[in-house]
Amino acid sequence: MNNDNSVHSYIDQLTWLRGIAAFFVIVSHSMRATEAQYSDSDEVSDIFLVSLFDLGSFGVMLFFVLSGCTLYISNANKMNYSNVYSFYVKRFFRIWPAFAVSIFFYICFRPVFDKFYTESQGVWIESQFLSSYSFSDIISYLTLTFNISGTKGLFNNAYWSLPVEFQYYLIFPIIIVSIRYMGLWGPVFIGAILFLLPKFNLVGFDSNFVFSVAYSFCGGMLIGHLYLKSSYRMGSCTGIILAVLIMLLARSLGRWVELPDVPVLSDVWNWHVINSIVLVYLVLITKFDIPGHVASFLKHYGTVSYSTYLYHNLFVAIAVLFIVNFEINDGDLKLLLTLLFTLFATYLVSIVSYKYVEKPFVAIGRRVANKKFQINP
Repeated sequence: MNNDNSVHSYIDQLTWLRGIAAFFVIVSHSMRATEAQYSDSDEVSDIFLVSLFDLGSFGVMLFFVLSGCTLYISNANKMNYSNVYSFYVKRFFRIWPAFAVSIFFYICFRPVFDKFYTESQGVWIESQFLSSYSFSDIISYLTLTFNISGTKGLFNNAYWSLPVEFQYYLIFPIIIVSIRYMGLWGPVFIGAILFLLPKFNLVGFDSNFVFSVAYSFCGGMLIGHLYLKSSYRMGSCTGIILAVLIMLLARSLGRWVELPDVPVLSDVWNWHVINSIVLVYLVLITKFDIPGHVASFLKHYGTVSYSTYLYHNLFVAIAVLFIVNFEINDGDLKLLLTLLFTLFATYLVSIVSYKYVEKPFVAIGRRVANKKFQINP
């Protein structure tokens, strides 16, 4: 078992990776927004260096793997029947309040987007801000059930991953028990069952994606277990090179390199999951030697990455309004303006959101979770 210093080290490194995953998502959504032609004279961007980081889908799979891994390392030795309540309370206060606040801002922004946007053309950005919605849609979003039954893509299309992750929390205690009794085969077994359920038409949700990629969360727990059981560590240079190669592979598959024709794994999402599991494990076992100021920034950016994920599409949309109203047609300029503005504005808002929404509610969650029920005689 690793000592406390090692555990603190893993937290920093996985926080860095969480921030990098959020960056990938911002790049991808900036590219999707500026690939669209908002007028006949619009050009499409072609900046190769930026396209290298167009890894949004990979970034989301990284979030799922990271979630399973960090939760396992943090809770493996203290999860028991009496602590299940505490686990769910803390998770709820960690995820839901910031999500609910962000929905409020997206709803408030919709009339602004509608007023200053041109006519609907069916491009990527529009469904989030121009599609009609009902009160029941708001309820399905606030209850994080819209992936099961509800209108998808409203308010912020990045929201789709939040109910999926929340639903993975439901199986977290079960996977903990499976590891205790089955070792490494526990998460493998549960991940395989969930993966196969839609293959055999044993579930019939509007979207079965929550089952299809559940092994990302299970895989994260598995590598967390491996990390705690092993003392093997990799050098900084080797770890960085391998990590870069994995990210390049993730970028290449299905785009520059044809997907291998392997049964079951021919779907690019499955390759993203596998690459994510490998990358997270590499980051876990690597003893990074990077400049202190770089590590400090990565840690801070990763710390506020949840709010970054929540709010970035709001600023992508504001950038689109700027492009449309000022008739900016140059493709590369559109992309750079959108990306840089979104990165900067989202970072500032995320700092505020983390300080005034995330942290206070995390503290409330801890107090509620630690409160003992008392029954008066």
